Amino acid sequence: MMPLVGRIDPEGYDLAFMKKHVSLEGKDVLEIGCGDGRLTFQYARLARNVTAVDPSPKAISAAKKRLPKELRGRLRFRVASGESLPVQDGSFDIVIYAWSLCCTDVPAMGKSLGEAWRVLRPRGLLASIQPSLQQDFRYGMVGYFMDRGSPAIQDEERTYAKSRLALRYSVLMAKQFDFVAEEEYPSYTYYDTEAEAQRAFISGRRERYGALDREAKRSIREVVRDEAVKTKRGLRFNERAVLTVLRKRQRP
Repeated sequence: MMPLVGRIDPEGYDLAFMKKHVSLEGKDVLEIGCGDGRLTFQYARLARNVTAVDPSPKAISAAKKRLPKELRGRLRFRVASGESLPVQDGSFDIVIYAWSLCCTDVPAMGKSLGEAWRVLRPRGLLASIQPSLQQDFRYGMVGYFMDRGSPAIQDEERTYAKSRLALRYSVLMAKQFDFVAEEEYPSYTYYDTEAEAQRAFISGRRERYGALDREAKRSIREVVRDEAVKTKRGLRFNERAVLTVLRKRQRP
């Protein structure tokens, strides 16, 4: 979901809104789907201990290479799936999904949330960040151009909605969690040039991009140009994120 290049959230909104609703100081934290550790490195300085897992060996290798010396005693990265966590019951105070639950296959979301419930201590917190369902009109327009005639981009958006539904189900039906808080906020990514932004947006779709006609490629360039906001930090592309916080409920 997130771009593969560019400066993501230099304002630090992800961490700022996390700290607004979740106390990280002195806590044992598990992050499910950490990627290369972009957000992990920020909040790990506050927590007592952090275990960050991701199913991608490539992502974990990149995170380990970036691990600052001052965090080596409190932060460890492991290759693991959120549906089968290699940790004991009740090991953590906080579980974080940072832009990751929404990227999970739909059948796996419930399993992952069940695992999060298992590894949390009594009254532990679950915090999930994902794209808001209320985006600017042009959000995802490049994907629409490139996936014409394909349900791929619609499937992606439905996955975002279903991850929200999975969180609600865990509260209302499975009764694993209680609702604590939810807040939307802006999330910005910056690029130096329109070409850099376009490369990020078509990443993973290069074959389909190559098959487009000249007019479609021109339309994509126009969308990128129109969507960009010129700032001192570079070309800014806007997204809206939503943070949802739940508290573990002890089953009867």
